[in-house]
Amino acid sequence: MQGMRPRRSCPRRSPPCSDSPTTPPPFRSIAHRWCVADAGCSAPVGVDASGRAAVIDLARFGPHAIVAGTTGAGKSVLLQDWCLALACRYPPRRVQFALLDFKGGSAMDALAGLPHVRGCVNDLDLAYAKRALLALERELTRRELLAARLGVADLMDAPDPPARLVVVVDEFHMLTGQLPDVADRLTRIASLGRSLGMHLIVCTQNPLGEIGAPMKANMALRICLRVRDAMQSQEMLGVDDAARLRVTEPGAAIARIDDGRVRLRCAADPDPARLVAEIGLAARVHAQRDAPPLFTSPLPRLVHARDVGAPPGAIVIGLEDDGVATAPCLFDPADGNLAVIGRPGRGRTTLLETIGGGARACGADVVCLDDADVWFDPLSADPRAARVQELVCAGRRCVVFALGSSRRLRVPDHCGRRLVFPVGERAVDLADGIPAAIVDALTAEDLRTPGRGVLIEAGRARIVQCAVR
Repeated sequence: MQGMRPRRSCPRRSPPCSDSPTTPPPFRSIAHRWCVADAGCSAPVGVDASGRAAVIDLARFGPHAIVAGTTGAGKSVLLQDWCLALACRYPPRRVQFALLDFKGGSAMDALAGLPHVRGCVNDLDLAYAKRALLALERELTRRELLAARLGVADLMDAPDPPARLVVVVDEFHMLTGQLPDVADRLTRIASLGRSLGMHLIVCTQNPLGEIGAPMKANMALRICLRVRDAMQSQEMLGVDDAARLRVTEPGAAIARIDDGRVRLRCAADPDPARLVAEIGLAARVHAQRDAPPLFTSPLPRLVHARDVGAPPGAIVIGLEDDGVATAPCLFDPADGNLAVIGRPGRGRTTLLETIGGGARACGADVVCLDDADVWFDPLSADPRAARVQELVCAGRRCVVFALGSSRRLRVPDHCGRRLVFPVGERAVDLADGIPAAIVDALTAEDLRTPGRGVLIEAGRARIVQCAVR
């Protein structure tokens, strides 16, 4: 009949942070929701066939989820809006995110400003992605130890539990294709995350063969948008229905929750940047601190001493990196002498100038000696050699000295710590004291970058980018 509209197989979209199709709530409404939030991890992911909010509790129905759909079906939008909906319901101290976008960074970058986000990486920076995966593994271990110390089987049952960490991976097959050696870390999260408050939401175009059986066995929650063939729908839902979803309805999906299936239309916020700003304002009004970074960018090629973030009066060496996060690397004269070992042009003299300048600025008694090899030669005819060795061994003053080689260096007689600039020759670097694990991890860029060294002290070694003044 004229004027009648065809029936829709799925309802219209609605904003992600509301239980009804209304405009995004202002910061006061978000802050109120945070005050009355439950202990779960639930949020509306769209509306069902009756027009009611389709609320999914990841903690109850998961603890992990697979989202599948072909290109253009709306997977990335679903992930973005799911995160926004969770952020509207829970403050940063209750729910946090780690975002790994292997589609190119377009969808997840919009969420990077959320106070809940502990890190956001994409496939344009694989080194950063490796750090993120290592950080997730360390976080899992940290939570295991915390649960054991508190004596609880489920960390979320502790009196003051840590925030739930939702790890979102867009285009999972790209991760396994580009980083196959580290993708197994996510499988461990899938196996152990339930009792530790860690949740995975994995997005893929083809669920057949891209997600391993050990991971899939722990991912009870399935959301399937339009897929190309019935086998993919069967894999996700046990029925063919997702293969018959219309191309003209992006965002239409079917969720398998427990043994049931729910048709829904995924939410889409028209202005995610505005909503992120509202959530940030709610966090400030609510006195909520931003989630601490889970990982940081790799070491930069150039570091200025003034930009390290050291406390006033500290003597700066540079930035140190533990493989996950960078932090200020400081020099304390009370810890004794420091040997700087490396070939010319690697940054020895610059480091001595940085330490010497910092020592003068804070009034510390530090002696800096450049090109000191001749003074450590036991057969040296230089009359200053004996005085230098006496100064170094006496321990009355802190001495920082630069050597081209560690052949004549005696540890701990001459120093208790060393900063070695690697040369890229395994035997030489090992002889200079760099641990084998770090030698194997050094990249060609590390070897080319002036000021990139390894600080070795007290049985601990870490990569350092030395600062310039």
